[in-house]
Amino acid sequence: MSIKRQASLMSEDDDDPFEVQQDSESYDERKWTRGHLRSQFETLELNNLFQKYTNKIDYGYFSLFLILSFFLFSTHAILLIAENHDRKNQLESLFPDLFLYTATIILSIIGLIFLEITQRRQKRWKYLCVVAFLVIFFANFFPPIYHDLKKTNGRHPYTPAYTFLLVNSCYIFFGVAKNWVSSLLGVIVSLVHIVTLILFTYKNKDDWILRVFSDIIFLTCSNGLGIYFRYLNEIVQRKSFLDRRDCIVNTFQLKHEKEQEEQLMASIIPAPLINKVKQLYVRSQDNFRQTGKIGIDKSQELLEVHEGVTILFADIVNYTVMTRQLDINALLETLNELFGRFDDASERLNVIRIKFLGDCYYCVSGLPPEPPQNPAEACVDLGLKMIKIIADVREKNNLNIDMRIGIHTGKIISGIIGKVKYQFDVWSKDVDIANKMESEGEPGKVHITNKTRNLLEKPYDIVPNNKGETVPQFKQNNLQTFLVSPMPDKPRPTLSDLDPDNSNQPPMPRPSIFRKNGAAPVLNQMQSVNLPQILEENGSDASQRSTLTIIESNTIEQDNQRRTIPNGDVRRNTVYQRRASQRYRVNEDRRLTADVKRRTAFMSTNFKRYIERSANVDKEMEQTINDLSFSKKDQYIKGKEISSFLFFKDKKSEWQYVNMRDPMFKYYVLSQVVLIICMYLIQNLSLDSWLRYEFIASQIILLLILLPCTWTYHIYLKYFTNYRDTVPKSLIVKFFYNTSKFITNNFWARLAIYTIVWMMLLSCVFLDVWMCHMENVEDPTTPTDGHCMIPWHMTESCALALMMTFLFLKIFIWIKLLYAVFTTIAYGCCVLYYVTPTYQASETFNPFLRPQIAHILSIAFMTFTLHLIDRQTDYMNRLDFLWTSKLLDEKQKADEQQAVNTNMLINILPKHVAKVYLDVNKGMNDLYFETHNHAAVMFASIIFDEAYTEEEMPFLRLMNEYITAIDTLVNKNSKVEKIKIAKWTYMAACGLTLPGDNENTAHCMETHHTSSTLEVLLNFASNMFKAFKEANGCTYDIKLRIGICHGKILAGVVGSKKPLYDIWGDPVNMASRMDSTGCPCKKPNSVT
Repeated sequence: MSIKRQASLMSEDDDDPFEVQQDSESYDERKWTRGHLRSQFETLELNNLFQKYTNKIDYGYFSLFLILSFFLFSTHAILLIAENHDRKNQLESLFPDLFLYTATIILSIIGLIFLEITQRRQKRWKYLCVVAFLVIFFANFFPPIYHDLKKTNGRHPYTPAYTFLLVNSCYIFFGVAKNWVSSLLGVIVSLVHIVTLILFTYKNKDDWILRVFSDIIFLTCSNGLGIYFRYLNEIVQRKSFLDRRDCIVNTFQLKHEKEQEEQLMASIIPAPLINKVKQLYVRSQDNFRQTGKIGIDKSQELLEVHEGVTILFADIVNYTVMTRQLDINALLETLNELFGRFDDASERLNVIRIKFLGDCYYCVSGLPPEPPQNPAEACVDLGLKMIKIIADVREKNNLNIDMRIGIHTGKIISGIIGKVKYQFDVWSKDVDIANKMESEGEPGKVHITNKTRNLLEKPYDIVPNNKGETVPQFKQNNLQTFLVSPMPDKPRPTLSDLDPDNSNQPPMPRPSIFRKNGAAPVLNQMQSVNLPQILEENGSDASQRSTLTIIESNTIEQDNQRRTIPNGDVRRNTVYQRRASQRYRVNEDRRLTADVKRRTAFMSTNFKRYIERSANVDKEMEQTINDLSFSKKDQYIKGKEISSFLFFKDKKSEWQYVNMRDPMFKYYVLSQVVLIICMYLIQNLSLDSWLRYEFIASQIILLLILLPCTWTYHIYLKYFTNYRDTVPKSLIVKFFYNTSKFITNNFWARLAIYTIVWMMLLSCVFLDVWMCHMENVEDPTTPTDGHCMIPWHMTESCALALMMTFLFLKIFIWIKLLYAVFTTIAYGCCVLYYVTPTYQASETFNPFLRPQIAHILSIAFMTFTLHLIDRQTDYMNRLDFLWTSKLLDEKQKADEQQAVNTNMLINILPKHVAKVYLDVNKGMNDLYFETHNHAAVMFASIIFDEAYTEEEMPFLRLMNEYITAIDTLVNKNSKVEKIKIAKWTYMAACGLTLPGDNENTAHCMETHHTSSTLEVLLNFASNMFKAFKEANGCTYDIKLRIGICHGKILAGVVGSKKPLYDIWGDPVNMASRMDSTGCPCKKPNSVT
């Protein structure tokens, strides 16, 4: 089944596992049904794993059965010996019974040892279940049949002692997977028991038919309760299984989110700063919660000084010519191809890419924690590799482009300034020199200074030039310069080959993007491109709307090496275009060469890891099942979080567990109706008078009060509405609706109802016993057996009351045991002291065992059996609770991690683009870009005196204050998007946000016309002047110069290892020129 389908199913039920929460609106009772859970397992293909899970649970129940058999038969044997220890003849008559019970005890011990040895081999203990069933079956029916046939000297008829244990074992202890098989075994045991009663126990009774009918009702109830237990237990087990699986899924999600965040952070920030940024983010969140202010001062914490760092600047020569030759899609793909391959090469050489500004790419080598052995050689090798890469692209696409590269070694200050759109950057005089080296270099060669040259140890083709004497900046710093040429490989087309007309004209030096005195850089040189024509290629209505396009690529990679597909071998690709008020639509109208299409590694790597982890969830679940331990040593002795008395060692966890909601509670109450009817029939079927007022009163209370108070919420949701937030309009129905919801979620309300039900069940038993005792007191000569009650039928009624006491699964275990022990002691007192003559004349288990002892033993055995079953069930529920608690912790961590992840990504990409990159369903090979027809672009340069830069660190802290002031305005204006900072030029835009998928927001895009976006950006610029005036005060002579332009632009994400959002187009270039030609502290310039 597909990962997406599994994700959608998990999202449907993601509220289910968190049952420790007490918000009554956070769950749906309809999901607590066996049919719903089974369909989930079918859809998720989990039945085989669930079978292994239930086998593990059944193993725990069967080991419990062996312990139970040991104690029951030991107690039975000890009582027989104690009752007849001074009567040798009687002991000899009991030898077959004692031998059989002793053999059962020994076999139970052997079975427990065998289970401990073979607990990892799940199939072997199943054979032991068959042996155990046959042994108990024989131990139950052999004694009464044997002694009746042998005419053992006894005064009472004999009845089987362990039929109840045997019937319940068929449903609970023997690990029978199929419900019909367990029911068949229970029916067989019941039929054998009935036949034994007819042929041996009741053969001398005149009313044996009625007595047999009463026993049939009791056995039917026992089988019914066994089926009922399996039904409820299956629901709980399936829910627990899904919770455990969700825990694993969330653990994988947490790991995925953590690695995604680490990769994301590493894509913009070197490792030493990552932890600082995380801590600052957490502190900023705490600061915001406490003060309501966004951000904290981090200038001193995120700026570091490094010596001996090599800086590389690279620029695409004839970039403008390339923009004329390529259409809009091919342009972005080519940039993505170039910068992506540059990223790959820089990563292999351990060089850190800082950013790219238009056609400029710059990086550094030598930063901690793992700098290369020779940073200077790493940068030179990277420069030569970049020349080779662009030569490949030039030859393949017949483009007139080349690379001009400059390298210098010195001191830098690295870090982050501002508080939105975090961008790692470097500053210093040596950075400016490296940038100047690039602009003064030659195409196809690497321009290096003597400081870099002196660090090179490998042989290179190095030739000196005279730039150190002719360029004032180099001369002032006593620098000599050299040109490094690529080693001869094979002839490739050169610029002169591709453009003969320009062969004799040297390429114009590109102006430095790091000009002093605030001269604005020309970042995006597309001024000669006919953008209206290009943009209209995306559709006839492109001039009216913005377009979002994702190109699905078919990049072929093997062992991280790019494989080139010949130009003639092309594949059809799907282009997803998203427009205002439209969904995604598919156009298959263009072919792209496969080697040009490049995926963003940031998304593809995470998507692949997500797929791998999702595929391994079931394997991890299987391993988790194998690691589950239900050995009694772990339960009773070595419990780390659960004590031997089934308390959590953490008191808070104990209270949360006890106070969990119980969607199954309504079934417990409903079963009381059937139970009381059965008790009524069992007690009165063989008697003359049937009138019992306590039964009538109990039924009225249950039917008229308790059932509506527990079932209305479930019935209304299932049959009368499809919306969970819809409540009944009728006041009466609404009352019961709210009451049933309250009872499901409130422990004290459930405990009160449980106590009421328990008292009603006790009244059904003890009122009859008391009335029979009063008849004996008034007339001692009145026969008791069969007149006012049948002793074993009364014991069976008490047994049914005990069963229902324990079948309230979520009631606190020790409260149930307290009520059961009280019932057992009270019934034992009645048997021994109040209606003794009646019980003395009834049946017994063995010869020379008083019937009173048999009755008390039966009830005591049942209490002990039910308590051990309840203990095992509660232990498993507590384990499930621990898993659920871990799931909550994992989910909370995952949510926090995702919040960090989302915020960090939004600090690189615009929000609507970040959503695309956070979507794991996004294709791995998708290339993302947008076209915006009514965008406004702003370049804002901070102008300052050159003297301020002499003390670099104080100057940077000062600049951080100004950049942060602008960032604060961006935070307050959601329509303005910060793009990047080039040196001290702040680049922002308006009109880049696409509407959401909601059709109601479609009209918003139509408002992004020239007037609206330009007006927003002009107001923003005015606020910037005000903010600078407040920040300046009377201390610094720092000014602001702004240029603004509007029109059609292209926006997209390029880069392989480090995705970066950028914009291109004539308005971008024009805004840059308007800034560079404007006047400081004047109103922003604009072009219409």
